[in-house]
Amino acid sequence: MKKLLSLIKACMTSDMNIFKIKQKKDNKKNNIALPIVISLIIMFYVWTNSNILFEKMAPLHLQVLLVSLFVVGISFFTVIEGVYKTGALLFNCKDDQLLLSLPLKRSTILFVRIFKFYVFELIFNSIWLLPIMVAYIRWAEVLDWTYFLVSIIMLFFLPIIPIVLSFIIGMITSSLSSRFKYKNLAQIIISMTTCLVILYIAMNAESFYKYVITHATSINDFITKIYYPAGVYATLITKFDAIKLLIFIEVNLVIFVLGITILSKFYFKINSRLKKVSTSKKTKINDLVIKRRTSTISLIRKELNTFFKTPVFVVNAGFSLVLFILISIVICVKYNSFLLILTDKNSFGLDKKIVLNNLSLVVFVLISFTSYTTSITNSSISLEGRNINILKTLPVKVKDILMSKIYTCLLLTTPVLLVGDIILFIKFDLSIIEIILLLVLSILIPLVSHFIGLITNLKYPKLEWENQAEVVKQSTSSFIAVMIGMVLMMTSIVIIVSILGKVNSLLILLITTVIYIIINALLYTYLIKKGTKTFNKLSI
Repeated sequence: MKKLLSLIKACMTSDMNIFKIKQKKDNKKNNIALPIVISLIIMFYVWTNSNILFEKMAPLHLQVLLVSLFVVGISFFTVIEGVYKTGALLFNCKDDQLLLSLPLKRSTILFVRIFKFYVFELIFNSIWLLPIMVAYIRWAEVLDWTYFLVSIIMLFFLPIIPIVLSFIIGMITSSLSSRFKYKNLAQIIISMTTCLVILYIAMNAESFYKYVITHATSINDFITKIYYPAGVYATLITKFDAIKLLIFIEVNLVIFVLGITILSKFYFKINSRLKKVSTSKKTKINDLVIKRRTSTISLIRKELNTFFKTPVFVVNAGFSLVLFILISIVICVKYNSFLLILTDKNSFGLDKKIVLNNLSLVVFVLISFTSYTTSITNSSISLEGRNINILKTLPVKVKDILMSKIYTCLLLTTPVLLVGDIILFIKFDLSIIEIILLLVLSILIPLVSHFIGLITNLKYPKLEWENQAEVVKQSTSSFIAVMIGMVLMMTSIVIIVSILGKVNSLLILLITTVIYIIINALLYTYLIKKGTKTFNKLSI
């Protein structure tokens, strides 16, 4: 038992680095305080919006139904988030070789992995579910002390079924992807699809609300019969039954044990396959051909390899690019609906004639949004990790190393933006000069984002990490770069809206192009002069 507790403590301490924001070792209070503050902000936001929804549902006596929907929704996102996390927390972990070399049973190692996974999902679940439980207290029609007892128990047991589903789905996708050369493709596709589903639900929230009001009874019956935990929770908070609660606990424990049993049959086989290196052909030594490449091309290939082998990186950086293509297609297919959104008084309230005369600025806004929400370089230095010292010893100029990261990002963003541009150009009636300027801006605007990300990452590197998600999603550089991008994007949109119809759109694009050329020149100069010195100081 003592060994088990020590192992759990070691694994949890290591992987909880994912929540750390600061890099300084002597700043432990900030390391703990900042994630807590961010979690509290999210919980306050959830609590506020829950109260708004409960207030709407209270006159219709649908508070319990709303609680059931919340449980179903959070469980669904727990499954999705769990599938997303299985790669980092269960399969292909960095410490596999170390743990397997220790005098420990394989069942013990698997238990520690699953326990760690449960703790992560419990935290995720609680951030969303706890404020909803608190908000319900104010609007409940029937409330006594048993509600608090049931809610506390449910807080610990509601994540179990979603967790079992997520690691079984993760096991299946990992098993399938482990048989192919590109092992992370399945995880990338699932994560991208999930993000798009979440976005679709968020955009159709009003329609969803109206549907719930209209079909309240049938939805309640469906939830009760299909998703057992939501039905039990809704029943127990209105009419407490100790036997039903005990049965619920027992059912969850049985499902959890069965899930672990199923996982244990395949876990280590899948893990071993994930670590295999795939080769496409058997090459005879007589046929061996050595290709010479320039240092810049070699560095770009290395950056592309790092990008595509890091699913969390691909999803985080590539989602906006995928969204840009989808939005471009939707605008072309539903052009009239698009115009209606821009001209409707309840949304943007723009004059239809002005919109039709300035469609090039609509494209410009979409390019700006995509560029500033696609920040790839804000993690590129940090992802070098312990290899940074090796990179510094290469017979390559620092300028080439830094610019190779910029070139790589341009290779990833520019083709996608150009494809989206062409789709929009086919539908919009734009002049040749406007098209050329927009194509140039499709390179210049993301270039600003790439320069800012790289400069920020050089300023706030996170070279010591246990999990790639720490660097991509929770590091200081990624936060600052994204915030700067958001400010620049909002500033651009505000300026465009304020002068829309007052200044010729072609003149706006010309001035904007000149401004972005100057900004990129300044950022390039700063990166080469200051960035080179900062890079030389990096070490681990």
